[in-house]
Amino acid sequence: MSMLIVGLMLVAALNTIGASKLAQSRNAEQAVGPMLAEDLMTEILSQHYQEPVDTPGFGRESEPGGNRADWDDVDDYDGWSASPPQAKDGTDLPDLEGWGRAVTVYWVKPTKLNEVGANTGVKRIIITMTHQGRVVTELFSVRTMGWPEP
Repeated sequence: MSMLIVGLMLVAALNTIGASKLAQSRNAEQAVGPMLAEDLMTEILSQHYQEPVDTPGFGRESEPGGNRADWDDVDDYDGWSASPPQAKDGTDLPDLEGWGRAVTVYWVKPTKLNEVGANTGVKRIIITMTHQGRVVTELFSVRTMGWPEP
């Protein structure tokens, strides 16, 4: 009888420890995810609204594909993703295995920032942070033609 009681107590203790470790992991995600998303959003918002050199278009014009150091406008980031997250020069950020960042940029209607529009002078930027394949953070912002250029 005492073996049964000890066994049940051991199972309960292990379940408690597992739940505690999961909670610690989720709390760490809630600290790291927004920080990484805000860092990338700051980088994107510091870029020009549209291509400053070539003929303006949407997406990467003459810039190389994955090296963000050469990107010069907001929509160059559209469709970019990296896992693990990378610095602007393309090097992996340390100790972030299992994390990923993805960017979506598209024109929206100025009066309804969640509705896709034609070239309206307003671009919506979405950064999605994942950890172990699970969405942890989504950060949204808009960049307009009227925003002062860098």
